[in-house]
Parts: sequence; C-alpha cells; structure tokens
Amino acid sequence: MLESFPMSDAKTVLDHQYLEMRWRALSLAADLDRIQRATGGQAVLDNDPRMLNLRRIFAVLCETDTEQPDRAEQVQMILSDMTPPPT
Repeated sequence: MLESFPMSDAKTVLDHQYLEMRWRALSLAADLDRIQRATGGQAVLDNDPRMLNLRRIFAVLCETDTEQPDRAEQVQMILSDMTPPPT
C-alpha cells in the first residue's frame, strides 16, 4: 500500500522518502557492481545499449537546473520503445 502524505513542502517530502530513495540508490550500486565483477562485465557496462539508457537516466536524475519537474516523464521516454510498429 502506498503511503499518502501531503506534499506541502520539499523537506517534508524528503523526510518521508529519503530512506527509500537511499535504499534504491544502494541497490542500484550493488547491481552495477555485480555486473562489473562478472565475466565480461566491463564490456557490458561500456557497450550494452541498456547501460547507455541508464547513463542517460542518471543524467536526467542528477539535473537540478530545471524549470519543470518532469524527470519521471523524461525517464519514461528514455525507456519507451519508439520502434515503429510493423506494417
């Protein structure tokens, strides 16, 4: 069940979300470490198109100079399959 809370100010939102955000960051770091340590891991990190998408996502997540808070939309677009349907 998702916890509902008023988003009246940024500090309150961060107070409620920080531990989960921290956990997700640590989990992602551990996943990347496992990939790198595996046989052929560095090549996968350097060349796999999914890693390119993740790097693009990290750049979006780290952007702080934005007028519109649309990071979720930008990430969704990076992850969307824009391949035209077969005709």
